[in-house]
Parts: sequence; structure tokens; C-alpha cells
Amino acid sequence: MKLFFLSLFILITFGNVNGQDYVLTEEMPFKPGEYLEMKASIGFIKAAQASFSVSDVIYTVNNRPTWKIDINAKTSGMFDLFSPVRDNWGTYYDTTELIPQRFYRYIREGRFRKNEILYFDHDNDSVKVTKLHKETRKLEKTIDHAVPNNVQDMVTGYYYLRSIDFSKLKVGEIITITTFFDDKEQPFRVKFTGREVIKTKFGRIRSVVLVPIIEKDSLFEEDNTLKVWLSDDLNKIPLKFQAKIYVGYLKVEIKKARNLKHPLAIVE
Repeated sequence: MKLFFLSLFILITFGNVNGQDYVLTEEMPFKPGEYLEMKASIGFIKAAQASFSVSDVIYTVNNRPTWKIDINAKTSGMFDLFSPVRDNWGTYYDTTELIPQRFYRYIREGRFRKNEILYFDHDNDSVKVTKLHKETRKLEKTIDHAVPNNVQDMVTGYYYLRSIDFSKLKVGEIITITTFFDDKEQPFRVKFTGREVIKTKFGRIRSVVLVPIIEKDSLFEEDNTLKVWLSDDLNKIPLKFQAKIYVGYLKVEIKKARNLKHPLAIVE
């Protein structure tokens, strides 16, 4: 289940979208205190859950005001017995520049451990990656990398994507994505395929449909089988993810949504 979290909950956050190429909405899509929770299942079997939370206070990092945003993921049921996962990805997201100032991830997947903190220096287009001990989280080594201007991390890319004005995009348009991940620049692409009304716990909601274009790997059975539905309103919250994998259909659906900044696009 290790690749499940890496490929689904993080890959589909879409990395970085170049802010100069897309029209943004005039209002921010979220506010401090927003909390989203999603549950994953394979058929009728519960597999995992993930939460997306924005702190209710503003932090100062690099002399900049930032939101602290965390994604926490963990396995459920039988998956938790055989290969327990407790992952935390977090970022300090600049409230005005919409770029990360600091990123961290603490990964616990079975016996696998990975802990690191990234310190961004956007003035010099660089990032300092600090590798931490897998158990004590004490500093082991530091690596400096050059990065593209205004590069994003794995978490902020999704929150930036929510700011894009999809009414300015054409169906079929591909958003080119770049993120810094695993000590290198990682390009991803996502295709805007249209709009649908889907059934959710909160009722029928208008949505935009996206298809991340990813390479075939050991998780996904075919190329481009992952679909993502975001609410077609100013929130752009994730409503549903679905993919065909080797053991069946993986479905992730939203279960909780608190402190949304805008009304959901519910169809009466």
C-alpha cells in the first residue's frame, strides 16, 4: 500500500502550476480552519483515509505570512494490519505570493521511514533539503538544489490549483505541472476533460473533471485511468478520485468538509 499514498493522495495534488500562465479567481478558494476528510475503498473494503487541514492561524516563515497546511493519510481495516501507513505531508504556504516557504514530510509505511524538511529560498531559486534520521528525526545531512522560479511543493500545488479560474480554460486543455520532489524537479500534467454533476454525501454537486496524465506503474492498471472530480465552485474541493488498479477499482470520496469559505455547487 506504500505506492497508494504516494501515487494517489500526493501525485494528484498536481505539484506546481505556473502562476503566470493561468487566470486566478479574485477570491481565495479556502480560509484558515478549513478541514476536509476523504475515505478510500477497494470494492466494499475500506482501505484508507486522508485529511486536508488548513491551520486557523497565520504563521510567519522567512518573514512572510503563511498558512500551515497538512495532509495526513493512514490505512484502515485489513490494510492497516498488513502494511500500516501513517504519513504526514505539510507546508507553509505564502498567503500573498502563493508559493511554499517550507515543506516537510514524515513517512511511516510498514517498515519504511522517511523524514525531511525543505527550506525554500525563492529570491535565489534554491531549496535546502534536510534529511532527518528515520526514527529520532535528528539532522543527518543537508543538500542544496537549484529550482525553477516560484516552484511549488507536493502540497501547495493542489491548493494553488484551486485558485485557477476554470471558466477561462477550454475543455481538453492540459495544465502543465512542475514540482520539486525526491530531490529533483518532477513534471506532471493534468487534463481538464469537462464538467459533471456527481452524487456525494452532501447531495448532487457540480464538478470539474480532471485526468492526471501519469506513467504506468505497479499501482495503476492502465495509463491515465485516474479521474479526479473537484467542486465546480470557488472552493474547488476534491469530491472524488477513482482509478482502476490491479486489485479492482480504487475509489476515494469526500466524507467531511468543515469551514468552507464558499457555498458548494449543490444542485437542488
